[in-house]
Amino acid sequence: MPLEETLMRLASVVLLSSVAAFATMSQGSAADLPMTKAAPIDYVRVCSIHGAGFFYIPGGDVCLKVGGYVRAEYLYAQPKWSVPGNGRSADATGFLARGRLEVDARSSSEWGTIRAFFRFELTRTTGAYRALGVPAGSVNDSSLDKAFIQFAGFTAGVAQSFFDFYANDLNYGGSLGSDNGQTQLLAYSATFGSGFSATIALEDRNQRNVGTSYYSAAGQRLPDVVGNLLVDQDWGSAQLSGALHQLNSSTIYGSNIYGSRVDSTYGFAVQGGVKVKLPMLAAGDYLWLQAAYTDGALSYIGINGDQAIGPLVGIAADGVIVNGDIKKTKGWNALAAMLHYWTPNIRQSVFGGYTKVNYSGAVTSTYNGLSDFNTWTVGSNLIWSPVSAMDIGVEVLYTKLDPNGRTLVYDNGVTAIYKSSEDQWQARLRFQRDF
Repeated sequence: MPLEETLMRLASVVLLSSVAAFATMSQGSAADLPMTKAAPIDYVRVCSIHGAGFFYIPGGDVCLKVGGYVRAEYLYAQPKWSVPGNGRSADATGFLARGRLEVDARSSSEWGTIRAFFRFELTRTTGAYRALGVPAGSVNDSSLDKAFIQFAGFTAGVAQSFFDFYANDLNYGGSLGSDNGQTQLLAYSATFGSGFSATIALEDRNQRNVGTSYYSAAGQRLPDVVGNLLVDQDWGSAQLSGALHQLNSSTIYGSNIYGSRVDSTYGFAVQGGVKVKLPMLAAGDYLWLQAAYTDGALSYIGINGDQAIGPLVGIAADGVIVNGDIKKTKGWNALAAMLHYWTPNIRQSVFGGYTKVNYSGAVTSTYNGLSDFNTWTVGSNLIWSPVSAMDIGVEVLYTKLDPNGRTLVYDNGVTAIYKSSEDQWQARLRFQRDF
């Protein structure tokens, strides 16, 4: 055999032996290494315990729901001059854009469901909306609309007043009843089965004060005490509400005149409401009826400040200092509202409310501009939902302010005239997408 061929065969044998030995060593080394597993993926899981839309926060047992809406709205408000000499200064049209974000976190415990909820809104308005105070006197507005904790029957934080019932659920514009927006509170609710519950709450008094300059309101010494009895059953719901409101005065009253301390007095309000389902008309139909009476707490009947249409103003105050005492203002309110579904995608609301303010217990005639007045509002909106959670609606609203007797005003700041009432038409177009 030639020498070259012998050397090549020898080299092949050595190479194959080396490969086999390396493979054997590699297998042994790999067996000696520790084995690791890929970390499991923690998928987001649906949480059906607390209703639709909730999911578990990965790594815990808290269920979370995120929602909100985006709203675009356009307003026409019949222009009414209000500044003497500037009859054409009032805006007739306006634009509103609002974004709302809300987060609802819930978990189960031996104490029942523990809930934390907050709702935040950003609003931009122009034109006629600012004249209506939406938001009050601001082009851009941010607000913590709600932020509360619920635990073992307690509600603590910023929430809807437990006095409110209808709370302007159906109307876009105007104020028909007691709704005063969200307020700071601490409440306890007890349930008794069969849909019955009762609540007692301490709520921010300062948010409920109206016309404080007329009785020189002192600082808050006692929060408003609010209670309700609620029944919620298959036919609908009903609520009876009550509130106690302190009116206290500093030692300065009248036209910055120093005087002796005025003793505190207490106002109150009571309200009854019912919400009745009307399935015999269409699925989802409701009828609301509500009435309230107050003695010294006007915000509980929907009067949160002076009522004005153009030059005509109904001045509102919870009380007036007369002969060294706080004389309380009386008032009452009644409203009705109905929701009807013409088709599953088209619905209409019709609503109206009447409010009366009476100073007869404090003054016999006009006193520093104060006099009895009443307001009433009627309107209707028609809403089309082309897809789920999407609304396109139009609303027409009529409001009238009627003071007691005739009031002296100035026509464009030039001609003195007496007016016995003033009214206004409004129209709104709204687009809203909920998520």
